[in-house]
Amino acid sequence: MKRISVRSLYDHSTENALKKAFEKEAPLSDLRLRRVYWLVEKNPGFAKELKLETLMDKIFFDPVAEEIEHGFQEFNPAATYVEIRFLAGVTDNLARSATEALMLFAPNTANSWQEFGIEAHSGWQVEIQGDYSKAQIEKIMFQSLANPLLNKLEIARGGDLQKNNPWQNFTNFWNSPKIENRKLELFDLTEEVLNKINSERGLALSDEEIQTIIAHFTNPELTKSRQALGWANKVTEVELECLAQTWSEHCKHKIFAAEVDYTEEKGDFPALGAKKITSLYKSYIQKATKDLESCGYLVSVFKDNAGIVDFDKNLNVCVKVETHNSPSALDPFGGALTGILGVNRDILGCGLGAKPIANTDVFCLSKKDLFPGTEASQRPELLKDPGVIFRGVHQGVEEGGNQSGIPTVNGSFYFASEFAAKPLIFVGSLGIMPKKVDNRPSEEKRIEAGDLIVVAGGRLGKDGVHGATFSSLALHDQVSSNVVQIGDSITQKRLLDFTLQARDKGYIQAITDNGAGGVSSSIGEMAQFSGGAKLDLSQHPLKYNGLEYWEMLVSESQERMSYAIKPTDLKAFMQLAHDMGVEASVLGEFTNSGSFEVHHGSTMLASLDLHFLHEGLSRMKVPAHFEGAKEYKEYFRATPKKEIPAQDSEGLVTALKTVLASPNVASREPLVRYYDHEVQGATRLKPYGGLTQQGANDAGVIDLGVHGGEENNAVAVSNGLCPQFSYYDTYLMAQKAVDESVRNLVATGVNPEKMALVDNFCWPDPIGKASNPDAQHKMAQLVRACAGLYDAAQSFKAPFVSGKDSMKNDFIGKTKDGNTVKISVPPTLLVTAIGQIPDAKKVTPGFFQEAGDEIYLVGKLTQSLYASALAQEYKTQETNPEYPDLNANQELYKKIFQANSKTLIKSCHDISEGGLMTAIAESCFGNNLGAKLNLQNLKWNHLWSETGSLFVMSVAPENKAAFEQHFAGICLKLGEVTNTANLEWNFANTSAQVSISELRNIWSKGVENVYEA
Repeated sequence: MKRISVRSLYDHSTENALKKAFEKEAPLSDLRLRRVYWLVEKNPGFAKELKLETLMDKIFFDPVAEEIEHGFQEFNPAATYVEIRFLAGVTDNLARSATEALMLFAPNTANSWQEFGIEAHSGWQVEIQGDYSKAQIEKIMFQSLANPLLNKLEIARGGDLQKNNPWQNFTNFWNSPKIENRKLELFDLTEEVLNKINSERGLALSDEEIQTIIAHFTNPELTKSRQALGWANKVTEVELECLAQTWSEHCKHKIFAAEVDYTEEKGDFPALGAKKITSLYKSYIQKATKDLESCGYLVSVFKDNAGIVDFDKNLNVCVKVETHNSPSALDPFGGALTGILGVNRDILGCGLGAKPIANTDVFCLSKKDLFPGTEASQRPELLKDPGVIFRGVHQGVEEGGNQSGIPTVNGSFYFASEFAAKPLIFVGSLGIMPKKVDNRPSEEKRIEAGDLIVVAGGRLGKDGVHGATFSSLALHDQVSSNVVQIGDSITQKRLLDFTLQARDKGYIQAITDNGAGGVSSSIGEMAQFSGGAKLDLSQHPLKYNGLEYWEMLVSESQERMSYAIKPTDLKAFMQLAHDMGVEASVLGEFTNSGSFEVHHGSTMLASLDLHFLHEGLSRMKVPAHFEGAKEYKEYFRATPKKEIPAQDSEGLVTALKTVLASPNVASREPLVRYYDHEVQGATRLKPYGGLTQQGANDAGVIDLGVHGGEENNAVAVSNGLCPQFSYYDTYLMAQKAVDESVRNLVATGVNPEKMALVDNFCWPDPIGKASNPDAQHKMAQLVRACAGLYDAAQSFKAPFVSGKDSMKNDFIGKTKDGNTVKISVPPTLLVTAIGQIPDAKKVTPGFFQEAGDEIYLVGKLTQSLYASALAQEYKTQETNPEYPDLNANQELYKKIFQANSKTLIKSCHDISEGGLMTAIAESCFGNNLGAKLNLQNLKWNHLWSETGSLFVMSVAPENKAAFEQHFAGICLKLGEVTNTANLEWNFANTSAQVSISELRNIWSKGVENVYEA
């Protein structure tokens, strides 16, 4: 075994973060971090033939920026050393890349890196000089750099390692145990047995579902047919696992399909009236789209991996948004990485295959102080440090998008303590596909009996086993390591490029991604096209030898796609995969037998009736009772300490500086800058722009012409998220989310008559039990949110084309004192909107363009400070929030598009977090321009309210008359843009001014207040 370690000479960001973590615990003299590689020779003499010693220096370090050590460096007897290694079977992407680099120099290149004669592994070594116990080191390392679900730590004193170094040879460490004689388990069909298995394996089956399974498999006719297999009155473990994942809340969306009995109290909110609802999804989400089918641009909705719309005569546009909450709570980097890669595969698996052209990401995270005023001993021990989660999820999405060559063009961060236990990680993707593939509509999947089942991409491992069922439960502080998935951007990029070529050559009959539930889900769902499938798991390559039969079926190991291929196309398909470095395997064939059969070689593992698998689940019945805004007064857990400043011009300066630095207003530009916005060369509008590159835009814009669409035709993407309104009324929250997403599109130049929406619900558990006493209220909040969505979609005539829900966003854990604590997220809805910009030359930026331009406020003013950034910083007089007039807003948005088409608007920025004063300040930042304002006709609350649907616009002087005529009665002139680089105003018969550079500095560094740098 060869060992080398590499240390950067310049980039010490990870090392410095570790130092700060150790310094919080006890004084630290010094710390050194090194990347470690272990190279194990699998074939005797291969390393010598490869000239490995010479290659190591060429491949593993940069002589300009790094230093390298072969073997072990001289140990400092006063220091403590830590080595971090991946557990057996865990995906090690860096090691795989190292192996492939070595393969380039091999005399006889293997067919794949798995077959190569050198086995590489990667990890870290940390040298610590300070007085720390083993327990302290483990705690810090598992919070900062390692993950107990993925990594093993070895800790030793330097003096002990000098005498005897047990780390010199441990090649067996990574060897996973082989299962020579796997045995298929059979379970008796009794409540006692199945309840025990359900609990032990975390299958998330309800009592009623267990009864349904017993009734089905004890049916006399079925019992007779299974007798020859020895399965009479039994269910195999593979069948039970397959049913559990297929019927999981994560996959089946049982709560949205439930029968709901809704009632409500009387209160200051729109009444829905008592009603019985059969399926929230069908009654509100799907109905909203069915009622808008005449829009003329819907291609495929709610039946594929993504929604497909017609925004271009040459191309179809696809959109999908997913969540990856529970995995990101356990492994922030890996959870977010697999989230963004997974939603890219949703696009790839749409129709006959679509190309991802843009990514989005929205994070709901905790502030660093968690719940202010709460003693540390009262916080659940499993909770990761908020800064660790923040840095991990941010890096995960960054690497997933950048390494895949997909621009990240839109998103947001929302901070609240309630997300400490279950961060909400929304990841989205846009894609494009040609109208036709091989003379058939590109959205049309076809599978016939006899077509072959092919899986390509990554190998099967333990990672992601029970991911679907795990995500269908509340998060507990006892979690199996195998639910965590590991992403691999490079393998997926190859898979993506290969799939698009296979599509264009006409090889693909149908395709889907291996997401939740692995091949159990992908092949089980594809089998519905032909009427059956016969699957042989022994043909699937493994990366971990110790997999049980059922683990092979439900593993969610990443970067895998499933295809239906005609036998006549198989040879060409497989050759293309080989030529492009993609591993592909034939796992069986699609049939018309009416059943889903699973085998491992000659051993039969499962035979499930296809109808029972997908339609056998009975509908849940859930009560819902809305108690009104019961949490309204409790929204801000920490009472703001600051008294509100004088409501005059000087007080306005103080308040503006405070609000600009607040977590939900401060610039995200330092974070967003890590993302590649321009790869693929089609980005017309980035998240930030202008001379300073700090001008905030309201939406991302992608030029479809670059991708083969019509010239100067573009698609814009935006989002709306406002969970703070759910504490008052989720009906309002849903409408505000839709309105914000639409407002952002319209501000950028989108035609409001050609938009499509995606809904993503993240809810606390609404199913009643002893530990969930307010479940009926949570369910009622879900009903009201769906009603709000329906009404908003109808007002804006914007159909829903895709969506997703995550319904168990609760955490249950224990404190150091042994007390059980439950933390639930607020009911949260993300609405993602896409829209067509018919002339990309008329895209509107979100910041002022030129001195001398006139500044206008457009829209109807509001005064409520409910849940505003100002109210989170100061003591304010609370009033009920205003509900939007959506029909009036739609007319306003049409007027804005008309004005933009006539080039009357030079910049447009919607008013959201921070209110009017923040929107004006942000409009100044992009080009370092100032503004001279007359605010005498406005009240203090007008300047900070966030409940309206308003815009700040700038207009060229020569267009002033036409602009005022166009927006007569709904616009107010505020002042003019200046080149003084100062923001000055008259308000409440006083005047004041403040430097734009000072405000921008406060705003741009405000995110550092959320977490320590």
